[in-house]
Amino acid sequence: KDFGRIFGCAALIVAPVFARADGFESVIVTDETEVVTDGTVGDVVLPEPAEAILVEPLTMPSVEDPTGDPLSGDQNDDAVFGPWESDVAVCTAPRCQAGGYDSMSPKGTINRALRDVTPRFVAQVDALMLWQGAIPSRVLFTDAGTGAAALNANQAQPPMSAGPRYALFLNLDPMYAIEGNYFNVRSFSGQSITSPGAYTENNLAGFGQFFTVDAAGVFTSGNIQSAELNWRRRTCGPITWLGGFRWVEWNDQMQIGEVVAGTPIGGYATQAGNDLYGGQIGMDVCLWGNKKGLVKVNGVGKSGIFYNTAYQRTGADFGLAQGPIVAGAVADQTAFFGEVGANASVRLASWLSWRAGYTLFWLSGVATSANQLSTTDLAANVPTATINTNGSVLLHGVTTGLEARW
Repeated sequence: KDFGRIFGCAALIVAPVFARADGFESVIVTDETEVVTDGTVGDVVLPEPAEAILVEPLTMPSVEDPTGDPLSGDQNDDAVFGPWESDVAVCTAPRCQAGGYDSMSPKGTINRALRDVTPRFVAQVDALMLWQGAIPSRVLFTDAGTGAAALNANQAQPPMSAGPRYALFLNLDPMYAIEGNYFNVRSFSGQSITSPGAYTENNLAGFGQFFTVDAAGVFTSGNIQSAELNWRRRTCGPITWLGGFRWVEWNDQMQIGEVVAGTPIGGYATQAGNDLYGGQIGMDVCLWGNKKGLVKVNGVGKSGIFYNTAYQRTGADFGLAQGPIVAGAVADQTAFFGEVGANASVRLASWLSWRAGYTLFWLSGVATSANQLSTTDLAANVPTATINTNGSVLLHGVTTGLEARW
């Protein structure tokens, strides 16, 4: 008899545990009239007497707003939503009238603080292969007999130079995102050498005609790097507007060597550097493709007016007793920097794409090494120098790399 009572009590205790699989919220065993509240429904008055009552939790129906966006509150924190098509991971902008969710992002500190969106992050790693074009003319040496130009700075055309470019996008929601971007391309190295003959200098740092040389050569190098942070806003059309802060650095140098009677006797060296800081605006435009397509093409344009801290340093060394002669100057002024490009991407997997494109960079209002030869006078008793910041630089080339989304 006692065993039967014990078994009966145990059954009453254990049975609701198994019932939790069906969503029972609580178990009430009472002989009195009780008031029960489960947090989601109103007060329930139990009839008297009551032996064992199992209270099921309230099932909330899914709620959608008139535009089709799912609405979730704290009471639905653990709900599971169905999949939504993505407009963030693709070229087209989010739908104004039908939301823009692909699926709900996994829970986490960032995702709880931001609106749900997929993908949350987009990373791009590209190889940037650039050529330097439109190098300004600057005659360095003339023919001693005819006076015709014999060596020009723009003859030192550098070959292609390559460097990495990294970009990371944080999608805050289907409309807003933050972009970080950095690239660095070095060694725009070029050279040009005259054939044997008789040549004279053409106003090289104050020396109109130092003496006649048998041969001369010019050697150039340069590098560009840039870092930017942008705020991006998608629209209901194909345009994504962007604006932010950017830093650009362009440095180049030129060395001029001279040969007399088959022996190098020295020459000139000039360096010019520019650090540009400022704001920029631009747009990222969908040119072709759709959210379900395998290939998409977009165009990017950015530009801004920047504060430029420029310097130049020019010297001559011919192995004389006084040693090298050096002079330099600095200037602070405004400059322009612009970027345009087009990119095509091919989807390799749901999270990975291959990218290829063309990019052009344009700097104006900067100091270049060739332009400093006419502003420096190393032949004076006290060498002097000013700085020319009216130069420009054109870089263009192809890019290729990968894009990952998660």
